[in-house]
Amino acid sequence: MKKIFSLLFVCLLLVVACEEDYEHTPITIDGEAPAGVENVQFTPVYGGFRITYDLPKDSDLLYVKAVYNNSKGEQVETRSSGYTNKIEILGFGDTEEKTITLIAVDRSENASKPVSFTGNPLTPPVKIIEQNLAITQDFGGAKFHWVNEEKTPISISLFAENDKKELEEVRTIYTSQSETSFSLRGYESVEQKFAAVIRDRYDNFSDTIYPATPNKMIIPLFEERLDKKQFKKLILANDTNWDAWEGDYTNFYDDDMKSIVHTQGDRPNPQIFSIDLGVVVKLSRFTLYQRLSHGSLHAYTHGNPKKYTVYGAKELPADPENLENWILLRECESIKPSGLPIGQNTDEDIDHLNAGDEYTFDEAPEIRYFRLAVHETWDGAGYINASEITFWGNIIN
Repeated sequence: MKKIFSLLFVCLLLVVACEEDYEHTPITIDGEAPAGVENVQFTPVYGGFRITYDLPKDSDLLYVKAVYNNSKGEQVETRSSGYTNKIEILGFGDTEEKTITLIAVDRSENASKPVSFTGNPLTPPVKIIEQNLAITQDFGGAKFHWVNEEKTPISISLFAENDKKELEEVRTIYTSQSETSFSLRGYESVEQKFAAVIRDRYDNFSDTIYPATPNKMIIPLFEERLDKKQFKKLILANDTNWDAWEGDYTNFYDDDMKSIVHTQGDRPNPQIFSIDLGVVVKLSRFTLYQRLSHGSLHAYTHGNPKKYTVYGAKELPADPENLENWILLRECESIKPSGLPIGQNTDEDIDHLNAGDEYTFDEAPEIRYFRLAVHETWDGAGYINASEITFWGNIIN
């Protein structure tokens, strides 16, 4: 019993001891400041500097910090480990002269004498992208196209006129891709304003960007969404069966993203889907949606179409099975924005997945019959699966 009591007493002492507050201090404490960095070299880069230097010989060196004022006048610092002799500063929103101060700090938090230099950063990426962002007319709206050679993470806010003729933000695109296009749709074919504003992660903003027209306005090209209720099955001799597994031919145009078309996988590519659109139309664009029956589970993988060609005809050819007798409308390739391997998807990838793979036609001929020939799937599967296909254009009759 005494042994049990003694053990409990020791445990109680340990608990009490653990409840004491200890101040976290450096393992080694001294009052000797490290020497400063030497031989400082810097190279201006877009929105900042790339800096190298010789480290001091102090064995307890912890890090080197660069202290400077950002473009807002706020003092900030960037740190680099004491095991490397370089540091990169980014985020300046202008090219005005900057003063950068380098300070070495040891494990006792002693700071060296400061070493400073002055220089001018190159044009910030936001300003470079601003100079090449173009807003042009598109079917049902406006097309925004920009180049981001440095692949800087940015957001682009897209604006359009509302019912009060005021600009309002309708979409924000987050991207770091080298070249991107995005279109706002659903607008009448009347003169109106569109605009964009670019922002980076350092809260640098571009000026408001407008179309390069005298009055900063554009007229969206006319189009209308084809009525899928007028679509009709068109089964030709060399068409693939799209009713396999849980798929059904008509699921491709039922406006239900949870239903799918699916082929058996026992036919060689190209695997072909044909349809009667029910009207004669000059197509402006179409969107093909990958399999969405399980959310993003099948994103950019399985039998989702990756490379395909589309054909059209106003009247069925005499030998309709032969694709050479059809008008080649265009070649298509599904693109994953991030370019990451299968199974790795960014938010931008998922946004693109849900928006669908869109393809436009600049000068499409009048057609009524449409054929989709899939040559390659995302993971090389022998079967094809997809959720929906939607068409827009100018209906002739």
